[in-house]
Amino acid sequence: MKSSAAFTTIILIWSTTPLGIAWSNDTLHPSMAVMLRMALAALLGVLLLRVLRIRLYWHAAARRTYACSLMGIYGAMFCTYSGAQYIPSGWISILFSLAPVTSNLFARGILGQVDFDRWRWCAFVLSFAGLLVICLDDLVLQEEGWKGIALILVAVTLYSLSGVLVQRENFQAHPLSITVGSLLWCLPFFVVSWWLADGKAPELDWSSTSPWAVLYLAVMGSLLGFACYFYVLRHKGATAVAMVTLMTPVLALWLGHWLNDEAVSLHILVGSALVLLGLAMYYRIGWQLFARRPAMAISPGPVREAD
Repeated sequence: MKSSAAFTTIILIWSTTPLGIAWSNDTLHPSMAVMLRMALAALLGVLLLRVLRIRLYWHAAARRTYACSLMGIYGAMFCTYSGAQYIPSGWISILFSLAPVTSNLFARGILGQVDFDRWRWCAFVLSFAGLLVICLDDLVLQEEGWKGIALILVAVTLYSLSGVLVQRENFQAHPLSITVGSLLWCLPFFVVSWWLADGKAPELDWSSTSPWAVLYLAVMGSLLGFACYFYVLRHKGATAVAMVTLMTPVLALWLGHWLNDEAVSLHILVGSALVLLGLAMYYRIGWQLFARRPAMAISPGPVREAD
């Protein structure tokens, strides 16, 4: 697999994931929707590993990597599904576009390899100003949209921190093996969360969008999406893979508008433009992403062998 193909796949999947999350919550409790998604993805992943004869590791280095992915898979996904009840699906992608900056902040503190100059701080302030403009929307001020924004921002933080920690471990194994191992590691947490938050057996309404969205997200969003994510993360770094979020918000916003009748207000348009402009400024040399040695990728530490 080439990095360019993996990036393209992630862009397509992440652009449609917010709408899929909103649709999966249509007739299912969010905790049930995300649990079914992860359980189905884990089952399919195990079967695929056996068919392809790819080894699944459970030694110390593998377990550390799976534990680091817990925040990015369980924490971020549970917060995202919960927050999707309060805001339009397109907003999820907009807020997740802040992930490159938060990834760099964590990389600076944990890996000590990324510096913030004045230009980048100005870009960060501009993106944050865009977030504040979004918060002026009537859905936030007059309804419960603030809950959704708060939950998604927590998800972004957990996702970014998880990516940096996984990269620090630098566990070398097949991306599909890391994906399945991480899903299996996280699955008990999803089950417990569903039991505490809902605890009711699902009633699948196949005439609604929920079961089909869960199936799509399990196969594409969790299995293929996370496999591409771990592949790019290993080869390009946490900050580089987070740059995909620069390309998905606009597409996700309009998909929600066209397919789910989600309103696109002036505050959303202006705020989104500021967020993306700030990120474009932040990565003024980000066009080198596909080079063999991209400037913005974080250098991995010593490699831990799989065996």
